[in-house]
Amino acid sequence: MIVAVPGSSSRLYGLVADAIGSRFAANDEAHPRSLWHRVGADSLIHCRGFDIPGLVASEAVDIGITGYDVCVEWCLASGQSLTIRALPPARTSFVTYCTVAGRTPHTIYTEYPAITRAWLSANANPQPMRIVRLHGSTEGVIRADDTGAGVLLVTSGQTLAANGLDVEVPLLATDVCVVTRTPPPAGQTPIDLRSLPVLPLPSFCQAPAGSAGEPTLRQRDGGLRR
Repeated sequence: MIVAVPGSSSRLYGLVADAIGSRFAANDEAHPRSLWHRVGADSLIHCRGFDIPGLVASEAVDIGITGYDVCVEWCLASGQSLTIRALPPARTSFVTYCTVAGRTPHTIYTEYPAITRAWLSANANPQPMRIVRLHGSTEGVIRADDTGAGVLLVTSGQTLAANGLDVEVPLLATDVCVVTRTPPPAGQTPIDLRSLPVLPLPSFCQAPAGSAGEPTLRQRDGGLRR
């Protein structure tokens, strides 16, 4: 089996290392820049967390370990289904809509455009919204744009507060999870998949689409989903 996990630069690296533990102990003889090593019949590769669902779907790897938020975004953006399973809780974060208090936003900056569109469609309102994709570190951009808001990952909330942003609506909770194709790979796997509960997509992803045209927003409405 080939297992993909986030690389050492990822926020999830330490969490994943704790989750898989001795099942993929590092090889002390491996080169420090090696992104691949083998344990028995299994291989472990390190890559970008956002790439892992696509690698699983393309059959380049058999199992992926990454964030639930990443898996939901990929499934919505691609229109493909994967099986997502929960690992024991490690550190819960929230994909959250936020802005500056009192603003009337017209642009949402986010690394989750597909999740954002699904949430906006499920909470329709005549107010049009433009979605701009960024790759993290969006708080400063949101604060600088007088009509800006964001959908971003929040753990402690300290960066939001430092940039004068308010948490408005938590869209979904996220933690480390296991992702496989549907159906999952046959045979013995390095992680006991049968013991892990399956996670559905957030309920707002199944909601009827809103009115035609640009995505829309009803502020302070939504729900915490996992």
